[in-house]
Amino acid sequence: MEALKTRLKTIAWFLTALMLLQSCAVYHKTPTTLEKASQSQLKTKITNTNGETSIYKYITYEDGVFYGVSKKSGELVKTPLDETYINELLIKNKSASTWVTVAVIGVPIIAFGIAIIVAMDDFSVGLTGI
Repeated sequence: MEALKTRLKTIAWFLTALMLLQSCAVYHKTPTTLEKASQSQLKTKITNTNGETSIYKYITYEDGVFYGVSKKSGELVKTPLDETYINELLIKNKSASTWVTVAVIGVPIIAFGIAIIVAMDDFSVGLTGI
């Protein structure tokens, strides 16, 4: 029973780490064009003239029309995009996303580890004083 408990904890930690590593997306600060976004095939964030923000898995160009592709209910849905209503178009910065994700997860883990080591030292010092 104890071995099963240990394995389940390991699996839970592994799945939690996987979810955390996929959660962060950082976008380039400089806006780009629909043409460049469709060539890059990266996650794209579009702000329209009304101030509404839409996030697409990627942008594609078919039959003279740009489409934003998103995933809804497990299926890819294409939404036609009109360039006249787009205020800002940002594509995902893959390297920054990776670094931010590592920092967001790594820094607290390191801090937690240091806190445990310090607490263990304080505890062992308290025991030797008895």
